[in-house]
Amino acid sequence: MNQSIRNFAVLSTVIFAISSTSALAQRAGQSVTVRTGIVTGMQTVDLNDSSALGGALVGGAFGAALTRSSKSSSRRDRNAAIGAVLGGAAAASSRTPGRIYTVQTNEGTSIQIATEQTEIRIDDCVFVEESRGAANVRRAPATACEPASVSAMQDSDIVAELAEEAAECAAAKQALVDADSEDGIDLAVRKIKLLCYD
Repeated sequence: MNQSIRNFAVLSTVIFAISSTSALAQRAGQSVTVRTGIVTGMQTVDLNDSSALGGALVGGAFGAALTRSSKSSSRRDRNAAIGAVLGGAAAASSRTPGRIYTVQTNEGTSIQIATEQTEIRIDDCVFVEESRGAANVRRAPATACEPASVSAMQDSDIVAELAEEAAECAAAKQALVDADSEDGIDLAVRKIKLLCYD
């Protein structure tokens, strides 16, 4: 009798763990939006000039560094995060160079996103990711923007893969926000560049 109760308890725990993991994955997937589109405009800006950013989403590692600075009272921490994002010489400057990209999505909407990334060009196909208030833009294969790919881009496997990549990028950005040392900041920025850039 005791063995039966023990087996039931173990089975119940396993079922609960599996259902909890599934629910967490579903919630994480629901909090991620990935849009595909073509870059139609590009403008060089100073990311420190909030008036120049207008209503653009702020993405990339710089967006995470800004979130970090708003949660931290230490200017030194903010400068360390921005320095890790931009590199020493650029961080020492009073300006923070970046770009605002205008993206015409496959759904017909237009999105502007500001980022420190400067490799993206007009006519590039890109993914614009939004997750828990964080944004990101990365190059996509040109095939993703072709009209013939519309149904393929809606395939559940592709949607799940894109959501997973966006969630990994968002987690890397959160690690920058949460970092409590310069080494932690540097590691988080490296992860962002590996997981969020093209």
